[in-house]
Amino acid sequence: MPPKKAAKLHAENRHEAKDLRRAYEHMGRVEILQRSLKPAPAEEVSVLAALARQELQSGHIKEAAELLRAAEHLNFAAPASENARSSQLAKDLGSAVTDEFECLVRKAEEHWEHGGERQEALIAIYKNSLQKASQALKRGDYYRALEFARTADALADVKQHGPHRIADGVERLKLSAS
Repeated sequence: MPPKKAAKLHAENRHEAKDLRRAYEHMGRVEILQRSLKPAPAEEVSVLAALARQELQSGHIKEAAELLRAAEHLNFAAPASENARSSQLAKDLGSAVTDEFECLVRKAEEHWEHGGERQEALIAIYKNSLQKASQALKRGDYYRALEFARTADALADVKQHGPHRIADGVERLKLSAS
């Protein structure tokens, strides 16, 4: 095999291994954090985790890692108080947070727009995350704003593959909880 072709195959294996490691790490964090969530956010996190498991089983490792990254950010955003007081940030930090927020939202919207068809549950979680991100930013709850924006950013990077659906994961979760 010529050196260039071998290097390309090695690089592809490294990316796949990296995505698999990312998925494993995110799954562990999500499982730990999920135990402390209230029912509504826990359901969204469960849906994302179920779809990630389906993606892993289907060999779509990058999508699984992105779904779990979104679930992890949602885990961190959800427990924070909805009525949190606005934070007083130093001018430089406030500018940096606002710039990062705008960058995350812009990137999420661009990737979402070019991502093709998506499942209804994924669309709902994405829109809900963007809405909560904007509300948190307006209240001056910068931490939550960034976490919800990162959730939307991760979801925007997920590409739909094949016939499996998030609804299937939701049904399995309901059956296993019974």
